[in-house]
Amino acid sequence: MSQIKKLLTALLACLLFAGCDDPLETPPVAERVLLVYLAADNNLSGNALDNIESLKEGMGAVSGNARALVYVDLPDENPTLREISASGETVLHTWESGHDSASGETLQEVIGLVCELAPADHYGLLLWSHGMGWVPSSAENYFVRSLSRGSDDVWPETKFFGQDTGVSPDSYMELDELAAAIPDHLFDYILFDACFMGSVEVLYALRDKADYIICSPAEVIADGFPYAQIMEPLCRENPDLETVCETYYRYYAEHDVPQYHAATVSLVKTSALETLASATAALYTAALSADSRIFSFMDSGQLQPLDRYARHFVFDMGSIADELYRQAVVSAEQYAEWQDAFSQAVIYEAHTPWFFSLQLDKCCGLSSYVPLAQYADLNAFYVQQEWYHRVFSE
Repeated sequence: MSQIKKLLTALLACLLFAGCDDPLETPPVAERVLLVYLAADNNLSGNALDNIESLKEGMGAVSGNARALVYVDLPDENPTLREISASGETVLHTWESGHDSASGETLQEVIGLVCELAPADHYGLLLWSHGMGWVPSSAENYFVRSLSRGSDDVWPETKFFGQDTGVSPDSYMELDELAAAIPDHLFDYILFDACFMGSVEVLYALRDKADYIICSPAEVIADGFPYAQIMEPLCRENPDLETVCETYYRYYAEHDVPQYHAATVSLVKTSALETLASATAALYTAALSADSRIFSFMDSGQLQPLDRYARHFVFDMGSIADELYRQAVVSAEQYAEWQDAFSQAVIYEAHTPWFFSLQLDKCCGLSSYVPLAQYADLNAFYVQQEWYHRVFSE
């Protein structure tokens, strides 16, 4: 176990169990522990139960002493922390009452409990729930499907991180809360089984939380990742994350049901995000120097949307750079330097030609927002994001 992870584990354990007269005996150190955080106290609870069964099946192919610990919050049940194996599941901890799983405080508590009960040389984190990237939960007026692209009734259900409808009012975990809840440098990787978390704004905020992040810049079908197939590569001492992404992509791209041919997935190397931020800042500074209103009045019709909402606000990041180059407000050299930085950050990307009724002519692997003048309410939140300050304010 690295020195940083040892210190973090000890600190989290002390915080969690401070004041205990009879502390738990320290369990043996595992090679790897995967924490699966199922924030399913919402309309995805049925999918969560299916995924737990798939996790059990997947653990049958895992060798060594890797462990999978699953935090589960379901409607009308007290949350539990369970260990999942091929032979079944063991409840390690049951909370005495319901709580808010879409709370940074709860996520932090769960991480601390896992570090105490399951010390490991390496940790992975899988975050499972609804997702909406950096966009605040208060922006509900944007979450209206576009009927002009065809009825959504024929499509499977999809699934911000996270949502808890068991508390009143409904609770959501905003990006700053999520970032504050996850310790720096504890996890080797984070996998988001949630919609729209492949946002450069999200990833930049989480750049110190894990070495790699698997995410989708668009939606994720509610069935989620095929855990029966991906647990083995996820739980290796050196996880094969590209295989995880490829397996997810092919699971949907080659699905027997045509309506399920909808998937976008990316593998991001977080250590390269600062280089991408520098290249983006240089690109945007040049564009704004040429035309100070270039982003405020950009023709969004020239950009690739990655959402199916009536008012698009999730755009393919590459299409934004393409549009700046097309308008000749950045040089060929600046554009090429940005492309090179991007390729260092996104080391795997795959997407189907369509996501339901949305055609994906372009999909580089990351989404980004454009602060259009017509979205003044969203812009008020966007200027609070780290990414905005890094690339627009320099």
